[in-house]
Amino acid sequence: MNLPIFAINLDRETQRWSELLASAEAAGLTLQRIAAVDGHALAKEAWTEIDLPAARKLSGRDILSGEYACYRSHIQALETFVAGGSAHGLIVEDDVLFSENTMRRIEAIIAAVPDFDVIKLVNHRISFFMRAVETAEGDEIGRALHGPQGSAAAYLVTREGAQGLLSALAVMKMPWDVALERFWDTGLKVYSARQNVLGFAASSEISGIAGPSGSYKSARLGGPSRLRAGVLRAGDELRRLHHVLLRPPLPRDTLDCAKDNAPRHTLLLLLAALAVLAMVSAVWREADTYRYAGLALALVAVIRWFRVDLWTYSKPLIGWVGFLCLGWSLYVFIRLAIVYFGTHQLGGAEGIYMFPLFYATTGFAFLLFVRQPARLVLWFMILSLVFLAADTACSNMFQDIQPAPWLFNNPIHASVAAGFIFLCTLQFMAYTAQRTDLGKATKNLYWALSTAVLLLAVVNIIEMRSKGVWLALALALLLLTVMTLARGHRRELLVSGGVLAIVAAGIVATHNIFSSTAGDTMTFVNTLVPDVFRHGVLPAFDRAIASDAVPLAAKERLMLWADAIDIWKRHPIFGASSSWLTEWENRTYHPMILNVFHNGYLEIAVRYGLVGLAFFAFLYTWSARQVLLAMRAKLVAPAAWSCYISTLVFFALSILTNSNNRLAMGEAFMWFAAAFGFYCFYVRQQKNLVAPRTYF
Repeated sequence: MNLPIFAINLDRETQRWSELLASAEAAGLTLQRIAAVDGHALAKEAWTEIDLPAARKLSGRDILSGEYACYRSHIQALETFVAGGSAHGLIVEDDVLFSENTMRRIEAIIAAVPDFDVIKLVNHRISFFMRAVETAEGDEIGRALHGPQGSAAAYLVTREGAQGLLSALAVMKMPWDVALERFWDTGLKVYSARQNVLGFAASSEISGIAGPSGSYKSARLGGPSRLRAGVLRAGDELRRLHHVLLRPPLPRDTLDCAKDNAPRHTLLLLLAALAVLAMVSAVWREADTYRYAGLALALVAVIRWFRVDLWTYSKPLIGWVGFLCLGWSLYVFIRLAIVYFGTHQLGGAEGIYMFPLFYATTGFAFLLFVRQPARLVLWFMILSLVFLAADTACSNMFQDIQPAPWLFNNPIHASVAAGFIFLCTLQFMAYTAQRTDLGKATKNLYWALSTAVLLLAVVNIIEMRSKGVWLALALALLLLTVMTLARGHRRELLVSGGVLAIVAAGIVATHNIFSSTAGDTMTFVNTLVPDVFRHGVLPAFDRAIASDAVPLAAKERLMLWADAIDIWKRHPIFGASSSWLTEWENRTYHPMILNVFHNGYLEIAVRYGLVGLAFFAFLYTWSARQVLLAMRAKLVAPAAWSCYISTLVFFALSILTNSNNRLAMGEAFMWFAAAFGFYCFYVRQQKNLVAPRTYF
């Protein structure tokens, strides 16, 4: 390319010019010499366009004559460039050297960064470099978190950039190399190459500005002035940090793991896939396996982030919602610590409210390691079939009494798990119907697999006889029906019709179970609701508890709710944290169940009040929106959105009558659902679909 090169050289520095010219000719380049201003031959009284008081204040020393001369020489070089007609120019000082690949590297830089004002090609030091893009020649372009980086011996500049420099830096207030990189002050798009693109000549070891005598030291001012300059520099460093951490206006580099030529670490990807399946394993077997899997994914993602992604602009940012999750976890920790050190009482399941600490990081782990989500979903279905079949066979199904599940602590937990699997299976069937890449035989196998899982899930849901699950599932199905009708896809309508037929057949075949299980409860609810509206919640609860006509299970729940609400009333905004256990000792009622409220919302409200309820409501509303936006951008399948919103609604309804958020499957669902929301947020960032203001 035709790139004019302007070389600044003092008339008396003939040796430097000879070396520079020889290296340029060897590289096939032509130089345009800019006669440098000689500071030693210029009286200080003749200095113009300089704010000496500001320079002394900012630097904590006097400006050297060589610094002034260097500054004016660069201004002269920029003016010469602007007077020409080229779009790009290269400004160099006479202590650098060209090599045979210098021009190739510069052309690659211009191709990789089409929108810039200045790119520094050499630096004396680079600390904590943040890579924005990598050129075809392997040069990394970005910004450094710490500076000044030193040296203005070579930099690329555009015509607009040169005009911006001449306007912003017309009056000297600090040395040119320092002023050049202060993009946060000038408003220019200034970047640096991590590796020096040009070499330094041996003559560069002796400063042409200060000379060998160390003039910088002799120019220093007294202690107070230096202290003031140090404070100003610290403020400048903070502004630099703030601006460097923001994404620069460069084309977004692709995350390393998302590149087509990204190395495939098969074992790592396999272990990550197993960990993701383990995170959702609570729907197959009630255990804390999900915690270990989630922590492992988060730990690996954190290590990878600090080792690799922290120093690139291609990494996704957690945004202010991610910081909100971190802040919430810290808030919970502090409150638990205060109660513990005051009373030495911690209680059970209190630490689960700190799990938002891992949500954003787990979403990043999904982005790193989930390369083939369809295969993970298929394995979820296969394992669901295996575990449902095993639990159904060992739980005395189809008896007159309520079965005792083999893999869960009680029938309610097993019913909730079957509800999750049921809703996921519906969307697997919808996804299968939408896919055009499957052969007929493969698609038939998928239909057979999903039908078997669906039937077993329906059997478990009905036989486990959890009224709360029945209600939650019915409303979730109603939502899915409306969504399916709104889309109007013929294949989905056919699948939905078949599913409804299976469900209807199950209800008809077991109508006696529904009537015997839910009949008394429906009668009680029809009485309680009007009483609540007439007299208020707690008075209505008290009358129902005193009544002999109320079923025992309902009466115990009302006792728990009444006592929990009584504590919440004393701490409505922030809750009682783990000190609620102390107040619980003086409760009004004493049902058989001691410290589980059988209402997930009260579990949160008693501990963290309206603030806690608002936090979780906002978090999952935000997460659902991220999944919806990702679906609309065709970054995730439509079935993923339907599965997400239906399971979220099912979970939100199921915790009205049970503390499912304290169960392994509830904790795992909240973790996975929030992490998937962050995953969609990150995917949208990679596609430039997130407004920068939402990052911070």
